[in-house]
Amino acid sequence: MSKASGEARRQRKDVRRNLERVVQAARDLFMERGPDVTMEEVARRAGVGVGTIYRRFPSKEHLFEAISHAACDDMRSCFLEAAQAEHDAISKLRALIFIRYQHGQQPVTLIDFRPGNPHTAESDHADHDPTQLYTILHNKLQQVIIEGQAQGTIRPGNPTILAALCLELLKPSTIQNLQGVAGECTEEITEQVAAFVLRGLTSC
Repeated sequence: MSKASGEARRQRKDVRRNLERVVQAARDLFMERGPDVTMEEVARRAGVGVGTIYRRFPSKEHLFEAISHAACDDMRSCFLEAAQAEHDAISKLRALIFIRYQHGQQPVTLIDFRPGNPHTAESDHADHDPTQLYTILHNKLQQVIIEGQAQGTIRPGNPTILAALCLELLKPSTIQNLQGVAGECTEEITEQVAAFVLRGLTSC
């Protein structure tokens, strides 16, 4: 390997490492304080020059958008994988609740959990649009509820409304409120929420 080639590889490695440090620092700061974070603060936390950040992210808005997209993508992937790992509707619903509460530390500032346009959720770009997270998760819950109704394990009712009711207990703000009332006992909170949701969906 030539000296020039070795130097190029080292530089690429340094760039990747710096990017990882910037992303982690930005994520931590946005989670701690919301979007009112400066690029200079991110640079200090990451241990890099502020110019390093601007070379990759033209503005704080671009940086925040990247962090938000990553948080939503991670939640969406975990949510869908949890449903696919189970076979019956009740087990799927329980798994979805548990995986959501395990990610409950994601604050409202990073997760856009507002109801979106159901038509755009079916578009080619939906998987990369954090504003569609609510609709995508709602659709998955609705599918599981319909499956359970067909199996006779979930009570009759409008699946769209039942899924929306479930999502109210899976919103970041609801998780934070429950943690504020009950402390940081995430496992106990999750058990209570799962029991509450499943009892409501299975009671006639």
